[in-house]
Amino acid sequence: MTAILRSSKFKTDPNGNGGQRRSAQIQELVIQAGLEACDINLYSTNRIDRYVGGLIFLAKHKFNAYPSHRVISLCGKQSKIYYDNLNQHKGSKLLLWEDTENYIAPYVAKDFDFNILALPHNLESLVPDQRDPFTYQPLPDSFANEAKQLAKANAVFCIAREEQWLLKLYGIDADYLPYYPPQPILSNLLELRQLRQDTAPHRFLILGTAINPPTRIGMIEQIQWLSEISQGVNFTIDIIGYGTETLKDYCCDPRFTLHGTVDSGKLNHLLLNAKAVLAHQKAGVGALTRIPEMLIAGVPVIANANACRSAFSYPGVYCYDSRDELVAQMSRTLDTPSILERPADAETRFINCLKKLTLTSNVTHSLV
Repeated sequence: MTAILRSSKFKTDPNGNGGQRRSAQIQELVIQAGLEACDINLYSTNRIDRYVGGLIFLAKHKFNAYPSHRVISLCGKQSKIYYDNLNQHKGSKLLLWEDTENYIAPYVAKDFDFNILALPHNLESLVPDQRDPFTYQPLPDSFANEAKQLAKANAVFCIAREEQWLLKLYGIDADYLPYYPPQPILSNLLELRQLRQDTAPHRFLILGTAINPPTRIGMIEQIQWLSEISQGVNFTIDIIGYGTETLKDYCCDPRFTLHGTVDSGKLNHLLLNAKAVLAHQKAGVGALTRIPEMLIAGVPVIANANACRSAFSYPGVYCYDSRDELVAQMSRTLDTPSILERPADAETRFINCLKKLTLTSNVTHSLV
């Protein structure tokens, strides 16, 4: 297989969180393209070397950064790591750039004549209360800088239609690669779908990682909305996910059962009994990986407009914008959604782009 380099803060773990599952999806497509993605090797560097290296990098590239010891040293550390990895790489000169909040990568990649394929898991500058990691600027300057860095890539594939649209407004010809679960997850979801045919689901399920600020804020608001709904409305809700133990003070209503962090066996049991999964976000970026997964498992999804971005047209997704609409969706008959189709055309475009950028890179070396 031909080796390419991958820069990401996520491991390719199909059993991990949403970011790790997205990385696993990408890895699966890389293998289908006949390539092998080798991760950037991270290591610690000397404090003085970091600072001096940062000054050299900033001067060479006229890189806009806040003039602090911390930021200058960060530039020096990252530029050194990328310089060494790219210099030692013997495969094709193609960098899969997943950690697109790391703005150093494209500068060093261009120094080594690498092609760059950017795969932002989300537009990082649009995360609530997020500031530019190098200038500390808030919106809108932080987004303008993020778009400037993404424009350095030879190709960009977004996980969300909304982010593709936004980047196109900034002159970046971004493509769209929606999330679809990699094979190990897909097999489990299809098995769950089959098992659900012999059940009578009657409970609602809220799941998410509560240590993620946008997810936590959305879960709290949804719990508050549901708590304010009249006691005469008949529903029971299970709440699960990493860190959800911290939501105990919000779950006083007896209609809620807070399970906290659960293993895969418990998760599957709750999914078998779920009438629908409830998803709610006050603000969010990227796209929720759990929505296509739930639909494939045969579980309908009731989500507010912020949460179901890029999934409005999916069969089995029921959208709401108010408490009354939420109650109406929960009270209706929810049929088993059809199996979500693979985004075959998008996958083909991505694989073809990978092959093209590999062929046009300067050096190709097959791993033995």
